[in-house]
Amino acid sequence: MGGALSQADRQYVVARAGGITIVTNIALTALRLVAAMLSGSTAMMADAANSGTDILATLVVMGGTRIAAMPPDPEHPYGHEKAEPVAAKLVGILVTVTGVLAALGAWHALQAGPDAPVGGIAAVVAGGSILVKEGLARYLTAIARRLESQAILADALNQRTDVLASGAALIGSLGGRFGVPALDPVMGLVVAVLILRMGLRLYWRAVADLMDPAPEPERVAHLEQAAAGVAGVLSVDTVKARVAGAGIYVECEICVDSRITVAQGHEIAGIVQRAVSAADRSVRDVLVHVNPCDPPDRA
Repeated sequence: MGGALSQADRQYVVARAGGITIVTNIALTALRLVAAMLSGSTAMMADAANSGTDILATLVVMGGTRIAAMPPDPEHPYGHEKAEPVAAKLVGILVTVTGVLAALGAWHALQAGPDAPVGGIAAVVAGGSILVKEGLARYLTAIARRLESQAILADALNQRTDVLASGAALIGSLGGRFGVPALDPVMGLVVAVLILRMGLRLYWRAVADLMDPAPEPERVAHLEQAAAGVAGVLSVDTVKARVAGAGIYVECEICVDSRITVAQGHEIAGIVQRAVSAADRSVRDVLVHVNPCDPPDRA
């Protein structure tokens, strides 16, 4: 689980995953580029451009997770965990720009009319790319869930789009081989739309994450139960939580016996803070406000 890892271990996992992703995409970009030039496939060229952007996207993700792991400082007393959704947002922008450029290239090819049939090498490369990218997407998704990393999940979704893009490139190349050369630029346009759709999806998802959304209702309810279970807490008035990067920040108001001392109330609040933190490994900080109220026997 993400919370069980130290920051050093977490960064090691991120660096290893990023290294594997970058090396894989460098190889695929070179292979797709060669295949596109040899076959004349517009769809394969769009796929190659997307792979090139994936390298930059992974570098952005690695940088974002490294910044997010930095401890709080005077300028950032709440830490740097929002660097992860910022990195995810940048990935969305990169992917969107790539989709626009790929769409323009495919549209120009479509306007120019059918060219020579696309070579079979494009089909072979596209088929191999589907298998490699699907494996990479599953690997990154597992890492993202383990670390609860929004930035790595964005990279995983980006790789998954490549599976669909490579499938479109494969259809386009086969169309050229079977006497339908116009299918290649059409599928190049399809690839561009898929890339553009994923870029916008990643962008808006990152924007939502930057607006401090609340965790799932059942997660908040679990935190409330943890606070209510502390001895001395008569009731839990409110529980508010916000997600910031991979962390959750909680504020809660508890009701204690009005007859106890301030020191006793403070002690109960400290126990509540530890109980809520222990209830969810993603909790980074808990602010507890103590309200005095009459116990049931005086109500």
